[in-house]
Amino acid sequence: MDKKYMKIAIIGAGPAGLACALQCEKLGVITDLFDSDSGVGWNWPSVILLLNVFEVPMGGDIRDYLRDNFKLDLQPLSNIDKLILKSPHEKAVIKGNLGYFYPRGKHEISLENQLRRLLKTTAIHFNRPADYRELSQKYDYVVVATGNEAMAKNLGVWQEQGTVYIHSGLAAGEFDISTQIVYFNTDYAKQGYGRLTPISNYQAVVDLYGIGMDPWEMDKKYQQFLETEGLSDLQMTFRMILPPFSTGKLKKFQVDNILLVGRAAGLTERLTGTGCLAALSSGFLAAEAIIKGKVYDDLAKPLQKHIENISAFRKIYEKLDNAGLDKMVKLSSNPLIKFPLYNSPVSFMDILGSVLKRVVD
Repeated sequence: MDKKYMKIAIIGAGPAGLACALQCEKLGVITDLFDSDSGVGWNWPSVILLLNVFEVPMGGDIRDYLRDNFKLDLQPLSNIDKLILKSPHEKAVIKGNLGYFYPRGKHEISLENQLRRLLKTTAIHFNRPADYRELSQKYDYVVVATGNEAMAKNLGVWQEQGTVYIHSGLAAGEFDISTQIVYFNTDYAKQGYGRLTPISNYQAVVDLYGIGMDPWEMDKKYQQFLETEGLSDLQMTFRMILPPFSTGKLKKFQVDNILLVGRAAGLTERLTGTGCLAALSSGFLAAEAIIKGKVYDDLAKPLQKHIENISAFRKIYEKLDNAGLDKMVKLSSNPLIKFPLYNSPVSFMDILGSVLKRVVD
């Protein structure tokens, strides 16, 4: 098909959808991008942590990976130079070039707004909920980047892996813009975890991720989290119960002329619940597949393999009680573990996960 006449619709103006539209532009095809919201980005304040050890397939630096593979340079809020892990009786401090903080949502420098500003000619249709079945009759290809599993379920390719619930608060205080703190404690988090992520030197997002937890428990557990970790004195500007999201694995990434990307493609690892880099990558790869006539499933499978390698650690994590979490954090502070894991160009998480996956499956 002559790309000059190719018609592509993208549903969802999140990182995956915007990345797909951007790559289509670079390859000479102008898409129609539909989003049900009035603009790009979540409506709540958020900062994501992208750790090199989790995000980059087979190791390396996140920004180098995006520049080398997709000619894309997204400016972070700040570098992550220090990672603090806390369990009931242990604390590990890890330093180095660990990754980046990226703001999400409506913020001027959010990841979504950075991507949108790179677009030159893409037609973005806001306040336009879109039906993929209807669009698939009008367009040559439809890229589903909705950030949820509904369409993958309708297409019969979704394999459910669990739901994540998030209770979040915006706190005022004094914070180190380059430090991430992660809290492990089964008393309030069960199989999840808490984290404190700075937005600035004076604001931070305080999240509790409830994995395997009844959503109605979250408010009580969140207060217990704040009290247990000495965070109850923080001035909370507001607290939010964020929309839950399902995690899953796809049996295939393309059904007829419909391609799934990002979280809609199950590209969220189940250890910490992140997947932004995979979302960006899958958006670019979907555009490459469509316009260059490549097989999208072949391009997406290495991303899925990386996600599954990291996710393999969850089955072990779920078995840990607080004594086990103390041992995990203490082990993380061992110099023989810290340096190769967090400061090596090789992804030991990928390598270990690929072995672990064979053992636990």
